[in-house]
Amino acid sequence: MNRRQFIKGAAIAPAAVAASHWSAAAEALGAKPSRITAVVYDVRYADCRIFAEALARQGAVAFSTDGDAANLWYGALRAHLARYDGGVAGMTTDCDLAVSRGCGRELSMQIAYEGSHDGRAAGCLKHRLRGSGEEREVYAALLRAEGSWAESIASALARPALAERIIHAVAGVPTITTPQSAEYPGYLASWLLVRSRRAYSR
Repeated sequence: MNRRQFIKGAAIAPAAVAASHWSAAAEALGAKPSRITAVVYDVRYADCRIFAEALARQGAVAFSTDGDAANLWYGALRAHLARYDGGVAGMTTDCDLAVSRGCGRELSMQIAYEGSHDGRAAGCLKHRLRGSGEEREVYAALLRAEGSWAESIASALARPALAERIIHAVAGVPTITTPQSAEYPGYLASWLLVRSRRAYSR
């Protein structure tokens, strides 16, 4: 082990310990899965499909943007949300996130979590996470991830926002780096829209 590897491991260790404490605390508090009623994804990208499939297994209905997020929000997704209450999660391009944020606002929904997944640096994927609590669960899940990073994020978002109940201080914006998936498009965003009370301030 060289000096750089040691320093990197030393920096990650406290975060890994915190991650397990967050998850243990959630179990002790009897945390139940949050209700995400719909998941929006870009069918062109494998990571987006993995994210959507993971949330669909938790009961969310998956909606592909099919290249037109606005049409989705004013069509099938809006009809779905008129019948079913709950949050909308997504893994899309940044452009589709902007459309989703605007269309969600019309339904009194705001962003509670936003992750940017930047793969423009060769060989690695940099995740920057913001939110009203969910970002800490996502950060913890990415630290523990042994499989797909996209599936880890989906699983974390399906859990309740632990930070809202027991952790109140945020030390900056959580950032973590993972290996890049094959044929990654360069930049994707993951997000969660909820009714306004849990939204975070940008």
